[in-house]
Amino acid sequence: MVTVSFRATSKKLPTDQAHLALHAPAHVGGVKNLSEAFRRLYYHLYSNSSASRAERIVDDLSLVLLLKLATEDERDDDCLNAFLSGTAPARKSVLPYLRTRFPELVRPQHRFHLADQEIRGALGDLAHVSLSKSPAHVLGEAFQALIGPQLRGERGQFFTPQSLVAAMVEILDPQPGEAIIDPACGTGGFLTEAHVYQSRRASTENPLGPLTGVDKDADLARLASTLLRVATQDRAKIENANSLEVAHWESRWETYDVVLTNPPFGSKIGIKDQSILAEYAFGRQWMRDSRGMWHETEGVSASQDPQVLFLELCVRLLRPGGRLGIVLPEGLFGNRTQSFIWDWIRSQGDIVALLDCPRTTFQPGTDTKTNVLVFRKAGDCASRRKARTRIGVALTCGHDRRGRTHAPDGTAYANDFARLSRVYHAADDSSSDWTDADLETGDYLVPRYHVREVPASRSERELVKGAPLLTLGDLVEKGVLEMKKGHEVGGPAYGTGDVPFVRTSDLANFEIRSDPTRSISREVYEKYRMQQNLRAGDVLMVVDGRYRIGTTAVLTENNHRCVVQSHIRIIKILRTEIVDPYAILFALNLRFVKLRIRSLVFVQSTLGTLGNRLLELTIPVLGPDGPWKGQVDHFRSVLLERDRLLTTLNWTGRDVDL
Repeated sequence: MVTVSFRATSKKLPTDQAHLALHAPAHVGGVKNLSEAFRRLYYHLYSNSSASRAERIVDDLSLVLLLKLATEDERDDDCLNAFLSGTAPARKSVLPYLRTRFPELVRPQHRFHLADQEIRGALGDLAHVSLSKSPAHVLGEAFQALIGPQLRGERGQFFTPQSLVAAMVEILDPQPGEAIIDPACGTGGFLTEAHVYQSRRASTENPLGPLTGVDKDADLARLASTLLRVATQDRAKIENANSLEVAHWESRWETYDVVLTNPPFGSKIGIKDQSILAEYAFGRQWMRDSRGMWHETEGVSASQDPQVLFLELCVRLLRPGGRLGIVLPEGLFGNRTQSFIWDWIRSQGDIVALLDCPRTTFQPGTDTKTNVLVFRKAGDCASRRKARTRIGVALTCGHDRRGRTHAPDGTAYANDFARLSRVYHAADDSSSDWTDADLETGDYLVPRYHVREVPASRSERELVKGAPLLTLGDLVEKGVLEMKKGHEVGGPAYGTGDVPFVRTSDLANFEIRSDPTRSISREVYEKYRMQQNLRAGDVLMVVDGRYRIGTTAVLTENNHRCVVQSHIRIIKILRTEIVDPYAILFALNLRFVKLRIRSLVFVQSTLGTLGNRLLELTIPVLGPDGPWKGQVDHFRSVLLERDRLLTTLNWTGRDVDL
């Protein structure tokens, strides 16, 4: 076995020390697992190497990992020993060896950007682990932990967290002999997980089928090849190519049983190559007729988002009856101007399931909200069934906004993906984790929008027992409420006077801030005063933004002289004998109502909006009498008393000369 020296140092370690370090237990040097070893390795190289870009270092690591695999081989090699002993440089010893040993992975143009001593130090950081003996899923998780934070998606590449990868594989349920492809494979996370899943079910009578990955990025393709060479025992084949070029597939259309992928997405990286766009239905212009039906035209679009073309590509790669699991930005599920996409998808097969992902899923890499489409391509058209779609909503993903999987006290963050995938194939279909919806028609496919019944807790059910459940639209139609939109006064008006301009950040704790960050002149106030007609008892609600949608406040006699921003809806109670403002405010903040508000918010990239869907919000109408009366009365009295105290403090503060 080839011996390895360890740390980036100008002093060569004696052979006996190198041998001991290579075979040291996993806890030596604080390296407790493979993920930690990879992470430490990356940051060591980032801090000490001569490579200036994180992507270059990650590229070099693929060569380091191949070199590490070579050192684990039982064969002795003079070239490797010459490099490890410091008597030959990597470019004359290691690179020729790797090109011979791994010709499909290491090409003549590949070279190290690391100095020789940094390469030796990198091997030292990996000396306490065995790549060749690591289970595939452990190796995959470790590699994702290494590169996940480093490549920030400049080309729309955001690496899928393992919690979601595992859930999608379990839901798609790939059988051992099925052929699987990921046409935007990145580092091969889906293929690694699929291999582990299939291997548990394989046998001599039911051998494993092929795994194929394609990625346009040469560095990622080589990285994936390196990883999967170990993880899948050479089962997977990784191709470095532009998946969207139709010529690449030639005779391979409709040949794959399962497609699992998370394609690059984003309008900033739109596909503009007319030769590519012309090959896709989604690369052409679509028109809607007077009946609301979409029709593909001969005209080619000027640009199309890559995820849209990838969606069509994946469907075309599937054999009849094949299954697709794909991560897509939520904007694609709730954009009426692109609803032709879903009409086309329905014409090709069944939307089997939709999985709603939390905002934290791809954080800290990106705040883009995503969902998962599970699709089955039509087989025999004559026997095609009209299937209802299963809807799952995940509120947690196993990590927080910073990517941490454990809270400061050591408690693991909840992972709804694992729970939802675990019960997906349960024989007992009584689980409330998945609900069914008819999505054969309609423009909105945002999953949570179709979960109409949001369960209330036992205490909430007892509290609102007997209260009519009506939508805000019903209450508007009955003349109980009136709803208005706020206005934008424009930046030049800021700071011109002392009249508060109430923005979304000024709503907190059911009130508006006594010292708003923006104020306007009396002249600007008069311009909007009659249009907004604000009065004590008007309820304000945030309807647009990032994280504050659903936040509410009530105006009082002491603070209704203001102008409200356009991201806020003004809810005016016209018939207080039916329901008063504080009862409306109380109802809007019940847990099950807040969850329903979340389901009505659609996210375009990172910005959410309620829009007119606010009228679809169902609330309990808490009239003058009922089980809720005591709590609503207490709620009202607390807010009014706090308003009185704050007003007193504000008047006192005006006499203080700062």
